[in-house]
Amino acid sequence: MKHIVLILIIASSLFAKEGDISQHYATNKVVVDGLVAKKLILTVESLEKMSGVKTGSTPLVCISGEIKDEVKSYEGVKLKDILAEADIVISSKRDLNKIYIQVIASDGYAVIFSYNELFNTNNGDRVIVFYKKNNQFLEEYEGKIALISLDDNKNGPRHVKWLEKIVVKKIDL
Repeated sequence: MKHIVLILIIASSLFAKEGDISQHYATNKVVVDGLVAKKLILTVESLEKMSGVKTGSTPLVCISGEIKDEVKSYEGVKLKDILAEADIVISSKRDLNKIYIQVIASDGYAVIFSYNELFNTNNGDRVIVFYKKNNQFLEEYEGKIALISLDDNKNGPRHVKWLEKIVVKKIDL
């Protein structure tokens, strides 16, 4: 009898729906912290009040090159605008070359951006913290707030659903 119960438990976990998993990781706020003068706690409502962007049609391309989704639009705020509001703290301009931003999801998935990539290239204009996709607020399976780097050739690897933290750090050499 114990073996049957154990098998049922294992089987149910193997066949759990993505919705069950997403409820575990669902987020509704993002903390901006680290080397910033002003720690921010962002919600969908606070992001809507910021100067935002709405993108055009963009394919979501995974690392293999396969198109996973054709997204008509994203609505959100540029990551660099959020970081400008948080006000990155540096002791000298040379430190900017050592600054990186770690973007972390509630499931532990993380990606990084350099300061120069965001503020000194065109790519920075298309790294979006978004709360709407295809004119709809995000579903729980993506969290309420997510991030994507639209100009990456394969933008899937830097698509962060269940966005939880944005942390500004400095490389110590």
